[in-house]
This record gives sequence, structure tokens and C-alpha cells, in this order.
Amino acid sequence: MATAAIGVATAVWQVAVLRALAWVSRGLRSPARDTLLTDLSRRGAVGRAFGVERAGDNLGAIVGPLLAAVLVGTLGIRHTILLSIVPGMLAAVAITVAAREARRTLVESAARRRLSLGLGALHRAGVTRVLVPLACFELGNLATTLLILRATDLLAARPGWPPSRAASVAVLLYAAHNAVAALAALLAGALADTRGPRLVLVTAAVSYVVGYALLAVGPRGAGLVAAFLLAGCGIGLGETASSTAVALATPEPLRGNAFGALGLTQAVGDLGATVVAGALWAWLGPGVAFGYAGAWMVFAVITSGYAGVARATPRPA
Repeated sequence: MATAAIGVATAVWQVAVLRALAWVSRGLRSPARDTLLTDLSRRGAVGRAFGVERAGDNLGAIVGPLLAAVLVGTLGIRHTILLSIVPGMLAAVAITVAAREARRTLVESAARRRLSLGLGALHRAGVTRVLVPLACFELGNLATTLLILRATDLLAARPGWPPSRAASVAVLLYAAHNAVAALAALLAGALADTRGPRLVLVTAAVSYVVGYALLAVGPRGAGLVAAFLLAGCGIGLGETASSTAVALATPEPLRGNAFGALGLTQAVGDLGATVVAGALWAWLGPGVAFGYAGAWMVFAVITSGYAGVARATPRPA
């Protein structure tokens, strides 16, 4: 509802408040969604469940903007934003159905009867150790906006390429990035169930390292396409591995708390990554910014073995 209400906003501050409310709602939604998804999944299919969820999210990032482009051209910006309430309401109905299914099939846990952050219990269960490589991964996970900016700058520097054409091609690269992310998420789910989430996380980090290295050098043509595809592979693999690792490492009574801690880790890490990389970009250039992000991905590979992500299994409460 907050996102749709932007369609009737008349001032910038109103948009800021509504967007903040929408992101607060996302922070409430994501841990609950991941907990519900884990509870409804069979023990050996948790990774595939998260892979399907992540694939759907990335496909939505392709279909949504394309549909919005058509609607903006026919109905205008305000009416298009107002129509965003329709998928939001459909999502609410779907979540309600899933929650009823969970109540019918699952036994109520102690965690559902009391309110507690459970930070000490998470630490004793070893979940905080699993979060260490995930935090490193997020600190290197730059906002896709920076990738689009880099592509736009590189393409606009080509002779005969006006800024509008460069921006259009950069958006197409973003769509390809999301398509690869959807396919990678499906593959990541199957690999996480059979080989463990650590292999998936390491592959994701390595994909980012190579992609960032290409963007730091400043490729054109095939190299730029490869960089976006590698970044898409990295996010599709990494997000699926992160959720799966936390789900497998957490005893059922603490699962909601653990996914909340994961959401906090991702939010703080992503903010830190983009703010620091943006400052480095402004002061020292894009090569340093992407090198900084790549270094955090290397740390994610190193710490993933120490954290025991490979053998993440549910521990007793």
C-alpha cells in the first residue's frame, strides 16, 4: 500500500516517507517468509525451496519493469504506480494461504508463544559464526545501480554513442543480469541440497570477484556482457546459499530470530558496501571501488570454511 500511495504523492518528502515505510515492511516480511518457507519444506529440499523463491524474485525484476514501461506509455506514471497495489494484494492473499497451510501441518513451537530476540541463543547455537562469511559477502555485494552506472559510462565513451543509447543498453544488461540470477538460483538450490551451501557461496563469491575485476578494468563489448552475467550468477547463487545455510544451521525454535539476524546482516552489509564503494568511486575512481568490493568477496571465501557452512546442520535448541 505504501508503494502504491506514491502515485498520489505531491512532494518529494512524501515519497521518501512512503519508500521508507515500504522498506520497513520488507524488513518485516523477509524473515517471516523465509521461516515459513523453511517450515513447509522437507529436510532435503530446503535449498531448492529457496532457489525457487529467489528465481521468482529475479524473474519479477525482469517482468515488472517491462510491464511498467508499457503501462507508463499508456496510462502515465501516477496510474502505473497506483496499479502496483494489485500484485501487493495478490501477494498478501498468497501469504495468507501459505500461513494457513503451515498452521494445519506444523506443530506450534515455543518460539511462536513468546517474544525474544534470542541473540544469546543464536550465538550458542553457532548461527553467528555462520553469519560471518555471509556478512563478508554482503559487504562486497554492490547495488546493481553502480553496475549500471559503470556500463553507462563505458558505453557513452564509445564514439558515436549518445548517452540515451548507452543508458538503454545498460538497462538491457541489467535485464540479462536478472535472467542469469534466476537460473543460477535454481541451480544453487539443487547444489545446496546435495553438496552443501558452502560450495554455492564460494562459487558465488568467485563469480563476483571475476565480474568486478572486469568492471574495474573497464571492458567493452563481450567483456562488459560477461561482467554483468557473472554478477547475476553471483547474486543468484549467493542469496540462495545464504538463506539455506541459516536454515540448516538453526534449530526450529530460533529460526525466526536467525532469519531476522540474516536480514539485518544483509541490510547493514549492502548499505556499507554501496556507501563505501560510492565514496571510493568519487575519490579514487571506479577501479578502486570494484577492487574494494572484490576483496570482501575473497574474505567471504576464506571465512566460509572457518564458519562451518559446509556442514551446516540443525543443532539442538
